[in-house]
Amino acid sequence: MSHPILQKVQTFLEKAGRQKVKISDDLIEEFGEACKSAIRKQFTDERGGKFRLRMSNIEASAMLILKASGVEVQSEQKSVTHSGEIEGTYDVEIDNKIWDIKSASPFAFDKKFSQGFNTVIEDDAFGYASQGFMYADSEDKDFGGWIVINKSTGEWCITETPLNIDEYKEKYVVAAKDNFNSIKKNKKFKRCFTDVDEYFRKAKTGNRVLGLTCSYCPYKKKCWGDEIEYLPQQQSQARDPKWVWYTKITNPRVETYD
Repeated sequence: MSHPILQKVQTFLEKAGRQKVKISDDLIEEFGEACKSAIRKQFTDERGGKFRLRMSNIEASAMLILKASGVEVQSEQKSVTHSGEIEGTYDVEIDNKIWDIKSASPFAFDKKFSQGFNTVIEDDAFGYASQGFMYADSEDKDFGGWIVINKSTGEWCITETPLNIDEYKEKYVVAAKDNFNSIKKNKKFKRCFTDVDEYFRKAKTGNRVLGLTCSYCPYKKKCWGDEIEYLPQQQSQARDPKWVWYTKITNPRVETYD
């Protein structure tokens, strides 16, 4: 059985697909202001000063749909502080739990978030669990999980935390504190992942590339430096080959001419 939040959202969206639906002027105005704030942050705000995360337009759309669906939102986009110094902004509080709204690629939506909580934490390189549990602990509340929207299809899913979350809460709050203290003390960065063999048509090419996690990481250039190059897939003869982050090339692309 799907989560009550998801049930309300799906009912609303299915109705909206068939006929007009009522959305209050206040909600529409609120949505517009949230979108304008996101655009200003992305393109026009000064880059100096204290950084504050702002919601994306997808998150703004999600909040509009949640409220229009009849989901009771107790608070949203609230700045919190943990242990007197770790600051952040959580997305939304529903049913006395803190929830994180995520937009996800089709791959992450299908292979990660749709598979449940355990699948998310099995490979949580970007610290989604630590972030969520830290935000919730700052408010002395439980972390509900993730409200996830597929960026390509608009499909929704709810990735809910287990009923007994105490062990997870302790683990991920401690992990967040450790990471924060490492940055605060300027400890030397340790790369957590290695590169991997490249495959083309199920065969090794002899080249090395970034793994999936590193390829998505926005800090890969700082981490790998001049060791990586973003190039067309070296063995592909396609007119428009996919591009790959290479760490070592021993079998370079051979150009062919008609």
